[in-house]
Amino acid sequence: MDQNEIVIVTGMSGAGKTTAMAVFENMAYRCIDNYPVALLTEFAEMIQQCAKYQKTAMAVSLDDATKAIRILSNVDWIHLSVVFLDCDDEVILKRYKETRRCHPILIGNKASSLMEAIEFERKIANPIMRLANFTIDTTKLKKAKLQNTIENYFNQKSVDPFRISFVSFGYKYGVPKDADLLFDVRFLPNPFYIEELRPLTGNDKAVYDYVIDKPETQVFITKMLDLLDYLLAEYEKEGKMHLIIGIGCTGGQHRSVSLTNYFADHYSQIYQVHRLHRDADH
Repeated sequence: MDQNEIVIVTGMSGAGKTTAMAVFENMAYRCIDNYPVALLTEFAEMIQQCAKYQKTAMAVSLDDATKAIRILSNVDWIHLSVVFLDCDDEVILKRYKETRRCHPILIGNKASSLMEAIEFERKIANPIMRLANFTIDTTKLKKAKLQNTIENYFNQKSVDPFRISFVSFGYKYGVPKDADLLFDVRFLPNPFYIEELRPLTGNDKAVYDYVIDKPETQVFITKMLDLLDYLLAEYEKEGKMHLIIGIGCTGGQHRSVSLTNYFADHYSQIYQVHRLHRDADH
C-alpha cells in the first residue's frame, strides 16, 4: 500500500515552528497549523483518497503532540515523521521580548509570567522529545541554516532512511544540545595562530590542508574512522534513523570545520550525509 507522508512539527514555542512550516511549504508540502486533534482520524481517512495530501506538514502544539503522534502512527497508509524544535530557555525569552508576541501558555492562563510559561512547556516537552525522529536545536541557528537543515532531512528522494549529520561548532558558543556524539578537536594544531589563515575557515582549501595534513590529525582520523565504522553500523542495525555527530574546536571556524568536511565527504559515499557548520562565518 502506498503511504502518505505526514510530518508533525512540534517543540518549544519560540523555537522556530513558523519558520520550519514555511520551509515545508516551499518544498511543496500541504501545510496545516493547529488542526483539531479530535478530527485527526477523519483527516487520516480523507487523505487516503486525496492525491493533493500525499505530503503534509502539521504544526502541532506540545499539548496536542502526544495524542496526534499516537493517532497518526497507528494508521497503515501514513508514514509519520516527528520534528521537535528545541531552544535554550534564555533565547526563547529573548525572542518573545524582541517580537512582543504573547506566549500561548500565557494566552491559555496557565502561567502568570513568560518565564513560568517557558518552564511549564519544558516539563511537557521532554517526553515528547523522546518520540521525535529528528530534534533540531535552533539556539544558535540562523534562519538560513535551519532551512538548510530541514531541506536536507526531507527534500531527498529514494535514500537510505539512516542519515548522519556532521555538525561543526565552537565550544565558546556552547555545545549543540541535539548531538548524539561529541568529539573535541581542540588538541590539534590551530590555524588561528597563522596570520594569513586566521580570517579563513575550514571551508577554505588553505585551512583544510593545514589541518588535515598535520601528523596529529592523520592519527586522529585513522582512529576516528575505526570507531565510526563500528558505531554507525551498530546504530543502523539498531534501527536509529538519524545520528548527529558534533565536532568542536574553540571557535568553530578552523579545525572543527575541516574535520566535519573530511568525515562528511568520506561517509557520504556510504550513507545519506548532511553537514552543518553552526558557527563558521562562511
